Amino acid sequence: MATISSKDAPVSAEIRRVNRFSPGVAAIILIALLAAAPIIAIVLGAVHAGLGEAQAHMFSVTGARYLRTTLLLCFFAGTGAAIIGAGAALLISLTEFPGRRILAVALALPFAIPAYVGAYAYGDLFGPFGLIASIVGASDLPEIRSLPGAAFILMLTTYPYIYLAMNAALASRSSSLMEAARALGVSPARAAIDVLFKISRPAFIGGLALALMEIAADYGVADYFGVPTLSVGIFRTWYGMGDLAAAMQLAAGLFFLALLLAILESAGRRGRATDDTRALRANHRLKLSAPHATLAVFACALPVLFGFIAPSAVLLSLMNLNQSGHAVTALTKAGVNTALIAAIGAAVAITIALILAYGTRRARGRIAQFFLRLATLGYAVPGAVMAIGILALTANLGRISGLAAAGGIAALLYAYVARFLTAGYNATTGGLEQISPQMDAAAKMLGAGPTRILRDLHLPLAHRSILAGSAIIAIDIAKELPATLILRPFNFETLSTHIYRLAADERLADAAPAALILIVLGLIPTLALSRLNRQTIG
Repeated sequence: MATISSKDAPVSAEIRRVNRFSPGVAAIILIALLAAAPIIAIVLGAVHAGLGEAQAHMFSVTGARYLRTTLLLCFFAGTGAAIIGAGAALLISLTEFPGRRILAVALALPFAIPAYVGAYAYGDLFGPFGLIASIVGASDLPEIRSLPGAAFILMLTTYPYIYLAMNAALASRSSSLMEAARALGVSPARAAIDVLFKISRPAFIGGLALALMEIAADYGVADYFGVPTLSVGIFRTWYGMGDLAAAMQLAAGLFFLALLLAILESAGRRGRATDDTRALRANHRLKLSAPHATLAVFACALPVLFGFIAPSAVLLSLMNLNQSGHAVTALTKAGVNTALIAAIGAAVAITIALILAYGTRRARGRIAQFFLRLATLGYAVPGAVMAIGILALTANLGRISGLAAAGGIAALLYAYVARFLTAGYNATTGGLEQISPQMDAAAKMLGAGPTRILRDLHLPLAHRSILAGSAIIAIDIAKELPATLILRPFNFETLSTHIYRLAADERLADAAPAALILIVLGLIPTLALSRLNRQTIG
């Protein structure tokens, strides 16, 4: 019979203890129920509402059009993003050409531009008084405010999901596999397609699923370009008709679409294999000839040009440095509101994420894993769906006189925390996983309780991961548009709603400063991810 050595006894005892129902499991269940409550309210409300005359018309005519357009947008934008992201990742990982290192970082820059900001910039660029009209004439302009135009914008802003995922997957295995393929006489092009693309398929599927989630959840681009998607339909049904039941049913449809994509993304992540450490060596890339190198530079530079440089240049050219005092005051107020609510939301979300990660560390049973998945479902929930779910939750609670504004802020923070909790959890648990459980056991043997272990051991060692998660959540909150539009109190503006309101009034010059601020904020996680990839691929 197997025996347990004395040095392993504390760890084994700890594992036996945490598998039982514990305070950690209770904390996970409570957080999961709070985070998933808006989704549960939507599903139950959609089923309870049934199919009245208005709902029947919604599903048979309007709802079918919303769904069809959403699927078409996902198909066109997703196909384009897949081609650009996968092609760029293969070129950067497998070949050597002038400017490769710079382009490896630059290809992630479109990630920093919110899709709706890109739409406003291109709407002006291709407008009747924009730069393109002055060159080719207004009558010969392509119609940018259309389904193809929306697909073009979303393709440019979502391909980095695929590019970054595949780049990381190819980094550790491309060299050895390419050498093996070339030893067998296989051409580099065939090896890239038949070997490396298949090997990196899980990363490709995971990145594509994340891109499709963003495309399906988009509201700003579709609304500005007049494309009737499910997200736009939710807004029209709620604001135009005041029909919460029909809005919940549309939100339920969008949620299940997003859930399917989340399952696809999760399946992709499960398929990733752990690389053999012997394969983790410097890549020997294929050096391209001058003509092929020129083509590679153009292929990698064009997405950066259209996805980042062009919209940023449009906004810079439109920015008016001599704005009126009212415009400056409105921008300042929106900036202060954004900073405050992003800071509060990030602090609350990262605190809950830390509790969730710490509880998961100490409780690894099936119950804990089930409720953990439920708690971290928010990343797959579009902002419009989360907002409608919170409205459904509060619909029957009544209105308390004098607390409407505070309730609005509280509901908005609830939406932010429930939606972006996953980002904080992923960052926090990544930091905690670097701390050996044996350190916990040793600290406990010295008389330290769970609170002291967390305060004096885990927080100092994982503080960088916690700070990174907080920054990501704060930036996501600053950029969030649909949930903010639905749940914000009256006369409460953030940078995202400030940009939306001015762009809707065709006052893009006034919106340019706020848009550029959001782009600069978005550069922080983008450059961090690019640096991580660059360190990985060399």
